[in-house]
Amino acid sequence: VPVPGAATPAAAAPDKTVPAVPASPYAVNPAAGHVIVLVFAKDAATLNELPTRLTTYNGRFYKASNLLVQQQSFNDLQELIVIRGLEGAKVAQSYGLKLRGPQSPLSKLRGAGYQTLIVGIDNLPLLLQRRDVEEYLRFYQQTYR
Repeated sequence: VPVPGAATPAAAAPDKTVPAVPASPYAVNPAAGHVIVLVFAKDAATLNELPTRLTTYNGRFYKASNLLVQQQSFNDLQELIVIRGLEGAKVAQSYGLKLRGPQSPLSKLRGAGYQTLIVGIDNLPLLLQRRDVEEYLRFYQQTYR
């Protein structure tokens, strides 16, 4: 039975240290060329036609940019579509935003479960080597959002 006025043992102080965020292997260089990377499940039905549709879209709306669309395997579960030729982060962000618009081939893919990433050209080889979208997403959210 506690005695009124008696000292009670202090609860252990909560640990106020913030867990260390691992240093990102990715570098920020907004002036460098950028790519848009679309990440899809490997079995996504849309992968068959999407590169052709994106090439047509780019030819119609971005002819002067000479954008290149490439599909490539990423890991056991994911496939990538990489759109190359964007000059700098701002241009890539603008293009990524327009990909969400009604004229984009992506507008018909509502609920298809893909991700759109903006990747500096210097970071692309590292992303392809590490094959870790979640790791890149942490960097992406700090850099491009």
